[in-house]
Amino acid sequence: MKKSIVALAVSSAALASVSAYAAEDTSVDFYGNIQYAYSSSTSDGTNFQDNGSTLGVKGESKVNDDITAFFKYELEFKADEQADRDSTGYNESKLDQAYVGLKGNFGKVTVGTHDTIYNNAIQDGIDQMEYLGISSASGSSQGDTITYFSPSMSGFEVQVALQTKGTDDSSTDNGDFTGNAGMAVLKYTNDLMSVAVGYDSRDNTAEDDAKSTSGIAVTVTPMDNLSLTAKYETTEDTADYLGLAARYGYGMGDVYGSYANVNPDESQDDNETYNEYALGVTYSINSAMYTYFEIGNFGSDVKDEGSSTTSVVGVTYVF
Repeated sequence: MKKSIVALAVSSAALASVSAYAAEDTSVDFYGNIQYAYSSSTSDGTNFQDNGSTLGVKGESKVNDDITAFFKYELEFKADEQADRDSTGYNESKLDQAYVGLKGNFGKVTVGTHDTIYNNAIQDGIDQMEYLGISSASGSSQGDTITYFSPSMSGFEVQVALQTKGTDDSSTDNGDFTGNAGMAVLKYTNDLMSVAVGYDSRDNTAEDDAKSTSGIAVTVTPMDNLSLTAKYETTEDTADYLGLAARYGYGMGDVYGSYANVNPDESQDDNETYNEYALGVTYSINSAMYTYFEIGNFGSDVKDEGSSTTSVVGVTYVF
């Protein structure tokens, strides 16, 4: 009896010590968003749907005076319909991001799943819409990735990533997704502009004889509330992508637009060059909630298929 009381007292003291340490050196935050969109398309009709609602938790803890450990775990879920009790899987969440890492004067290292360094550096500036999507070159999938971000050195930053799927077909979601893929990005940033050059080997995609993708993106910010972006990408023996974008903050939100030209390689039989255009505007209802309207015209590389127009109105609440 006395031993139990002593053990309980020791355990309580240990928990109190851990809690005190956590309060001083560890922070954990819960966050998320709920997104709804109503779209109308000349090719697909109308639809009310979730637009990528998420729930997540993130935190960091001090290792020593120079190094901090951190993590993030984020799930994406459908918020537009109640789950159907008579079916399975409809409203199940899916992983969006999950990683752990260390950061300090050496830069930052992450292990896990997040947007690829190539996508962030080269493609995001053009593919900036809330709902609509602007075509980009194919890249490696997310997940199973070790990434290093160097500190800024006179405006230069180096990022490298290794995505390793292993060689055991039975251990992957798709037996074709095996092996390793490498990515690298070199960025230069100053007060006026940012330039990024990126490469993605795509060695472990599901495609037979997958070709590498490389690109360059330049963003100029002549004013604090105006940014202009241009990019060029190419996937070897597949297609070239030219993109232009602008974004202007008018005080209560942003006005933005993107353009893309997709030029399939001559080896791609019956595929044609096509263009995409999209415009959008956001309006902040308060610091946590905003609404938006977007409209876009999208061509197709399929010969004689023609283009389609999609418009959408949406609302997002961030917490």
